[in-house]
Amino acid sequence: MSERFILITAPSLDTKYNVSGISSLTGFIIHRNSAKAYQHFELGRKDEEKRNVGWLFRMMVKTVKWMVVVSSRKISLVHFNFALSKPSILRDTPLVLFAKLIRKKMVIHIHGGDYLTNTKAPRWMRFLLKSVFAGSNQVIVLSPVEQVALSETYKIKNIKVLPNCIDTREAMSFNRSFEKPGELNMLFIGRITTSKGIAFIYQALSNLKKRIPALPLKFFMAGTGPDEKEYVEKFSALLGSDFEFKGIVSGPAKTELYKNCQIFLLPSLFEGLPMSLLESMSFGLVPVVTGVGSIKHVVQHGENGILVDDNPAEDTALAVERLYTDHALLQELGSNARNFIFKHYNPDEYIMALNKIYAAA
Repeated sequence: MSERFILITAPSLDTKYNVSGISSLTGFIIHRNSAKAYQHFELGRKDEEKRNVGWLFRMMVKTVKWMVVVSSRKISLVHFNFALSKPSILRDTPLVLFAKLIRKKMVIHIHGGDYLTNTKAPRWMRFLLKSVFAGSNQVIVLSPVEQVALSETYKIKNIKVLPNCIDTREAMSFNRSFEKPGELNMLFIGRITTSKGIAFIYQALSNLKKRIPALPLKFFMAGTGPDEKEYVEKFSALLGSDFEFKGIVSGPAKTELYKNCQIFLLPSLFEGLPMSLLESMSFGLVPVVTGVGSIKHVVQHGENGILVDDNPAEDTALAVERLYTDHALLQELGSNARNFIFKHYNPDEYIMALNKIYAAA
């Protein structure tokens, strides 16, 4: 019998084209789950790709290609990564419904989006999502709060909680020094867009510069996105040589960033469970983040990080100032963040749990 595959959807797995948590997780799953054979179906706009007539034509071609690929007898199961955002819902719903129409077994894996826990979806969108979730397909969410939100809104029966996971081998081999740094290095890594709270970070650092001009801080920003040019210019003007833009990083370059920084900044407006959060904590960075999406199930305020929900810009400024002046707190939170990831995010256990969900489907 010819080999059968799990068809898994995600944007490009090449970081040159996409900075995406879904892509990172998909790459991790394909690499670590040696018991399964995967076929990656690229689905999602590249970072530099514009939504225009050409993009619309490519999406039409992609839809036809999907119908051909998913109909293949070689595809035993579809692992569909699905974000509850308007573009994703409009693009992906027809693809999911086609797979259901031809009775293909599916696992629908939810990855954040503003319509998950933050914003109430309009009636027409709830109708589409009820169609997506109807039936016996398995649904994966990233935390219990997402499980409650989806089960109450869409009456889904087969919801499994499976937090994202990362490969921790490099982080475990790294011996972080918690000596007091002469300069406090802060890091943002991911999509450079206002929804990730990049404007809050700018305002926070602006407030700090006004209050304590001599505070020795350096800010590193890595990634790409629609607001990249604007904020590279803004941070350069604000911080001068105390700002470095690293662009898209992966492999050793990304690892070095984690090793050289002490604070991870992500005051997002909405999230699922960011891979960059888990990675940074595994290297001992202190997360200063909003408790949106599933983040609050990872970051416990004052124990392994700092939550800045009330006033993200000012609270971020105060958190950074406190972590610089209170070195014992910086050391405690960083050490606790690292230990939390090693304790709760075991790659082998993640793959075992995922394969159980596949079996249930």
